[in-house]
Amino acid sequence: MNAPSPARARPARPLALSVAVAAALALTGARAHAQPHKRACAAAYERAQGLRRDGKLLAAREALIACSQPTCPAAAVADCGPWLAEVEKSLPTVVIAARDAHGRERLDVRVLVDGRPLAAALDGKALPVDPGPHTFRYEPASGPAVEERVLIREGEKNRPITVTLGASSAGAPASPPPPAAPTPASTAAPAPASTAAPAPASTAAPAPASTAAPTPASTAAPPAPRAPTSAPPSAPAAPPAPAASPATPSGEPAVPGLVWASGALGAAGLAVFAVAGALSLSAEADLRATCAPRCPGDDVRAIRVQHAVADVGLGVGVLALGAATWLYLTRPAAARPPNAGVAAPGPALRPFVAGAAAGVEGAF
Repeated sequence: MNAPSPARARPARPLALSVAVAAALALTGARAHAQPHKRACAAAYERAQGLRRDGKLLAAREALIACSQPTCPAAAVADCGPWLAEVEKSLPTVVIAARDAHGRERLDVRVLVDGRPLAAALDGKALPVDPGPHTFRYEPASGPAVEERVLIREGEKNRPITVTLGASSAGAPASPPPPAAPTPASTAAPAPASTAAPAPASTAAPAPASTAAPTPASTAAPPAPRAPTSAPPSAPAAPPAPAASPATPSGEPAVPGLVWASGALGAAGLAVFAVAGALSLSAEADLRATCAPRCPGDDVRAIRVQHAVADVGLGVGVLALGAATWLYLTRPAAARPPNAGVAAPGPALRPFVAGAAAGVEGAF
């Protein structure tokens, strides 16, 4: 195989060298051009975070669009893309409509928010606005401008805002209010005239024609006293109302406290009788079933004591309840209401005790 001649290999070296130099220059130029763009991406990345914290979502959206470009670093794109979606979701929008005083829709209205233009004319499209309180100014092509303070909430989409503008033709309906002012005056004038007329008319009838002039003055005084005279009849009508209150006194006399005490003692005595009697009967039944008739003396005595306690409780309960009944029926009759002026005879009762029996006797 023949080797290449040195004359043919020499021209290839300068060509390869020139290609390498051109590629290096191109790569250097691309890097030099990419450096400013990377710095812009980093600046937009930082600025977007601060604008989001401050609630300036419109400016934050612009910064996030800049740092989410494919030419930006991959780390910035990975963050700015999701952030941009969150800002778009939180950015509120409004739909503004304007009407004149007659309800006709106006489209030739320029809208400003906090002094900055928002729309040159109304077209029914949603307009993005930062959240927070804002001053909306509506400037129609003809007529006065209108301002209002509106609170825009974050995440609120397509919020309708309708404003009523005062057009030049609105002066016609505004004219009726002035005539309304004279109407009260005109109605106020007839009132005194109507009230003045009846006074002379009522006094002119009884007085003769020759004394028509003095009679209004002389008869003007009598109507004044008549007003108070009509008031007294209404005053006496009031006394019957208070008279009804004493007619309804309490129907029953007060119950003495001793009645409650005796009743409580009687209830306690009966409770002792019930408990002690039940215990003694139960213990006696146990002894009969186990050891009768040769039961220990202590157990027998205990049952007898319980029987005695039950008997005492029964006696105290009966006596106390009887005393409570007697005290209740013989309580002072002075507290009882009169029965049409006739005193009702009270029951003649008296307690009695005979041995182990006690009760109340008398005539009812």
